[in-house]
Amino acid sequence: MSAPSSDLAPLPAPASALLDATGHLRSGAYRGAPATLPLERAYAPGLGPLAASAPGRRRLRGLRRKTWRWVGVFQDDLVVSAAVADLGYLGLAWAYVAEGGRLVERGWKAPLAAGVRVGGPGAPSAAIAPGRLVSMQTVGANELTLTLELEQLRAGIDLRAADPAGLDGLTVVSDTGKGAGRPGGTVKRACLAAKGAVVLGDRRVVLDRAWAFVDWTQAYFPRRMSWWWAAGAGLAGDGRPVGLNLCRGVHDEPAAGTHENALWLDGVPASLPAVSFLVGEGRTPWTIRSDDGAVDLAFEPAGERREATDLVLVASRYRQPYGHFSGTLRDGAGRTIRLDRLPGVTEHHDVTW
Repeated sequence: MSAPSSDLAPLPAPASALLDATGHLRSGAYRGAPATLPLERAYAPGLGPLAASAPGRRRLRGLRRKTWRWVGVFQDDLVVSAAVADLGYLGLAWAYVAEGGRLVERGWKAPLAAGVRVGGPGAPSAAIAPGRLVSMQTVGANELTLTLELEQLRAGIDLRAADPAGLDGLTVVSDTGKGAGRPGGTVKRACLAAKGAVVLGDRRVVLDRAWAFVDWTQAYFPRRMSWWWAAGAGLAGDGRPVGLNLCRGVHDEPAAGTHENALWLDGVPASLPAVSFLVGEGRTPWTIRSDDGAVDLAFEPAGERREATDLVLVASRYRQPYGHFSGTLRDGAGRTIRLDRLPGVTEHHDVTW
């Protein structure tokens, strides 16, 4: 096995503050999950100053901020996927359960994000509307509860670190505008053990061997964005809990050590190299590979959530296939793992917002 390249050293612990004395982001990828990520105080020339004397500018900047939390839960061929998003001028909430060939999906949009709250990385998130609820409540440092109360779709699932010693998150901060002054950050956690139940109509499914992945993201994104993403959690071929996160298009400066590609083993994330996505349509497999061969994965979709929106000033083309990953990974800590049908999702999002 070849030695890891120098830009794939094990992830460092985050600095005591992710902003320096001048308000600039300390861009990079870090091992750990902060309770807060003060992007609203970050220096951002592309958005204008945040002076106390400019409340109108502060409100405008707030409308440009996008924040969301997504939870994915996987057990055998069953997938639970739920998201709450505050886009400033619009709030979104959706959830689906896929099992075999069946897909049950519910969701809604809320103008000006009414009834939608997405807290910081360590805070609760929820979307509430008459007769509908998607809630993600944080309990301590290593536990989160997902609650769904939707038509023909209900769930109560506890997610927690499988190891009493805890689980390390992955934190990445960067200028998402690649020099244009668009601060952004993400906190990802994989390999969470999930227990609970899902109710589809009058049918109840117990989750007693499920694994979960949590994504919290906030950024003052550029107006036009396109990204490709992959996330999974479950057991590796040798029986160890494993998680993966791979992305192209966001926090995408691997030469500077700022990217969000990581492998979790034994609760510890370590860097993976930059990757390319070859996207399949429908149930055509995707391939995800790195130039050095450290990432060599095939993703086999079983189905997908798809949505298209065109509101003149806002447009979105979104796909989230769900299925299984197979192949090999070699991370920056020198660890190699074989995946054999690890459950997870991929995503392609092309958006103007």
